[in-house]
Amino acid sequence: MPEIGEVARIVGRLNRHLVGKTISSVDAQEDPILFKDTTASEFASKLQGRTVQAAKQHGKYFWLVMDKPPHPLLHLGMTGWIYIKSDPFSHYKKPASETWPPKFHKFIFKLHDDDDEIAFVDSRRLARVRIIDHDNPRSVPPLNKNGPDPVKEPVSLEWLREKLKARKVPVKAWLLDQSAIAGIGNWVGDEILYHARLHPECYTHNLEESHISDLHKALCFITKTAVETDADSSKFPKNWLFLHRWGKGKKGEKVNKLPTGEKVEFLTVGGRTSAYIRGLQRKVSPVVGEEEKGNGKRKNPKLEDDENSDSTLKKKNSNRPKKVSARGRSKKPELTPDSKNMVEGKTTEVAAKEVENSDEGKLKVDGLRRSSRRLAK
Repeated sequence: MPEIGEVARIVGRLNRHLVGKTISSVDAQEDPILFKDTTASEFASKLQGRTVQAAKQHGKYFWLVMDKPPHPLLHLGMTGWIYIKSDPFSHYKKPASETWPPKFHKFIFKLHDDDDEIAFVDSRRLARVRIIDHDNPRSVPPLNKNGPDPVKEPVSLEWLREKLKARKVPVKAWLLDQSAIAGIGNWVGDEILYHARLHPECYTHNLEESHISDLHKALCFITKTAVETDADSSKFPKNWLFLHRWGKGKKGEKVNKLPTGEKVEFLTVGGRTSAYIRGLQRKVSPVVGEEEKGNGKRKNPKLEDDENSDSTLKKKNSNRPKKVSARGRSKKPELTPDSKNMVEGKTTEVAAKEVENSDEGKLKVDGLRRSSRRLAK
């Protein structure tokens, strides 16, 4: 998924190729999933003839500042990207095919007095395209629900300490939460934790001052470097985990290993696969899954302590010895007449009335009456 560095790469190229130009026409493909709270036809009509004044970014979102509202706001999702006709290297590598328009394009901007074109592409349709009818898109949803962009709005050590201590979640999950801090995705989060030497399952509220300080330094350094290099891995420092993490499931002596020999391992945190180095990234106990074991606490004390819960009754009944037949089969407990009636939903009085009215019951009652008469004589 494109993260803070990849989005910065796109914004830089939009500022170079699109800003200051007028959109003469928009060719938009109808897609009710990708176009959010708008339609392709509305998107095209609102932007046709408009001039682009700037391209801006906040975390994983970016938008074009037009000469007047509305402004197009975009999120790349998993596979979204901007292709520029005159710049085949707007992606990380030259496309295999130079045919235009590119495959899976969702809209294309054609420019006034310019042969260049801008295409938005998304093969998996997980990207989102909106038009924001407000002077400042950052002040309205969805951008106002995002946390700070750590490059555009650098966070302080005090801010980070306060936010981490206020929650009890794995630190990797916290980094991925866009409402906490914007722009950090899977690989950037793993890189931050690797440089901070923190295990991804450490709980945020357990981090000590030295851990928070290391995390703050790594957070600022990694995000800034990712943006400054346009997330071009050939420009990353040689000691980055990113350069050695891609090869999960592959075989070979050098696959998923650092140059110093440490093995890159993987686990799932916050629903995402996390890469880490077991021997280097320290655990701040207890980590996820160890808290109950370390303190001797039961996993679900609320259920087990509730005397009226079904699970408690089942556990109590399970302690009773079971009757076993000669063949080794468990015998069903024998029911008394009263318990049998209760199982069938009958009260004792109702059951007695039914017996009395049956043929067998009438014979028994008649016999008892004759016996009582003989005794009376």
